[in-house]
Amino acid sequence: MYSGLLPNGLTEDDLSPDDDEEKQEDLVEEERQGENTGSQEVSQSAQAADSDSPTCSMPGVSQEMWQKFQDLRRKKDDIQTLKVEERRKRKRRKRKKGNVAESHRERQEKPEKHWDELKQYFGVNDRFHPPACSKPPPKSGLEKSIERAIAEGDIAKAEEMSDRLATREMAVKIAQAADCRDFVQRKQEEEALRAAQKRKKQIAWGFEAKKRWETKSNMGYM
Repeated sequence: MYSGLLPNGLTEDDLSPDDDEEKQEDLVEEERQGENTGSQEVSQSAQAADSDSPTCSMPGVSQEMWQKFQDLRRKKDDIQTLKVEERRKRKRRKRKKGNVAESHRERQEKPEKHWDELKQYFGVNDRFHPPACSKPPPKSGLEKSIERAIAEGDIAKAEEMSDRLATREMAVKIAQAADCRDFVQRKQEEEALRAAQKRKKQIAWGFEAKKRWETKSNMGYM
């Protein structure tokens, strides 16, 4: 189209931008190849540094520096391993401590629950005892021994026998409370059984009355 304006010996094909674009693409491709080569060299150097080889294959690094690097890396790995092990041990101790505390609490709750169940029956039969203004009951042999030890001035012996007396009285109270508890439980079971039998009789009577009513109804239709 513009061939008449071009210098002698040049055509439009000679001035086409395709050549410049191809040159630019070649330059970009060469730069990419150079970057890939450099990254490969860096990765190879890193692999050489990470290796456990006793000798260094990296240029410019002395054997002494390489050995120091290996020693530092081994120390770092050892420290990391110790930290991980210590963390695991702490977790195991914490878990074990939690399990022990839970089992200990459960063991404590069982006797406490049993004791709370018995305490509500303490003194249930006190109303059957004679009033305080009446004639006091005769003293036991242990009570007489306590009074005799006090009169003789043997306080240690009196305290020991007093502890024995308190223990015996507490044992009697516990036994009486257990008897009351068992009696109440038996009464509750008997009442529940009677109520169940009563309901059963009522249900049976209801079915029987319904059956008689249905029989009469059928006879009326006949």
